[in-house]
Amino acid sequence: MDKAQEIIGWAALCVNICSFLFPVFPYLNVLRGKMNYEDTPSFFVITSYINYFCMYCYGDLVFSDQVKYCYLVGSIINCILMVIYLVYEIRKFLVDTILNALILITGTWALYRCLTIIIDDDRVVGKICVGTFFIVSVTPCQILYRVLRERNYNLIPIYNCWVGLCYSALWIVYSIFISDFYILCPNIIKVILSMAQIAVYINFSRKYPAIGQREFSSTIGIESTGNDEVKKEESQIKIDEETEKNMKEKPVKITNKN
Repeated sequence: MDKAQEIIGWAALCVNICSFLFPVFPYLNVLRGKMNYEDTPSFFVITSYINYFCMYCYGDLVFSDQVKYCYLVGSIINCILMVIYLVYEIRKFLVDTILNALILITGTWALYRCLTIIIDDDRVVGKICVGTFFIVSVTPCQILYRVLRERNYNLIPIYNCWVGLCYSALWIVYSIFISDFYILCPNIIKVILSMAQIAVYINFSRKYPAIGQREFSSTIGIESTGNDEVKKEESQIKIDEETEKNMKEKPVKITNKN
């Protein structure tokens, strides 16, 4: 049993580390100049960093090498991503960036001291980890809300969902072996959210296949390269009810190059 517990723990660690790499790709596009740094998932990275660091401290308190090293890697990756964001931010707001960097450094040190030395109670730290996980869960809930509203299933990071489902299932088995509620609880929530996103993705991809085949703009608009008179004429274009219905289901952009 101890051997199986150890194998499952290290397997969960490896799969979980793969999930840490998904937020890296937008920041690589920032470094390549293909994306604006302000469009990166900065809120998710910051909240994930706090959650991962709390989980690292919790793993240190309960003497679980798998939990400790797994979330140590996640903390380091998210810390690097935050540094990239701050480096780009420094070009606009020097003072704010210096303050943010100081808050990040002192906050990390204070959080570690508080969780491992002052509190020194794995139950209290475990509750903090569960609480920070709920904050991280805001992002997938927002995605589900947008998909249900816009019917655009491409917003769901489907590969991330499958990876999250796999490592959460492994962590659930691992937590049952070691009888740890504070590892079990957030991973059950993660499994439910991942399965919900996957179910919505599969359902909407079958129901609205055209959205996945072509790229449509999120709003109906008229773009013109002509003068003001042409724009006035275009703004008076009349659309019949059938066409308007189709455009709402499959938004398009009408372009006049005359």
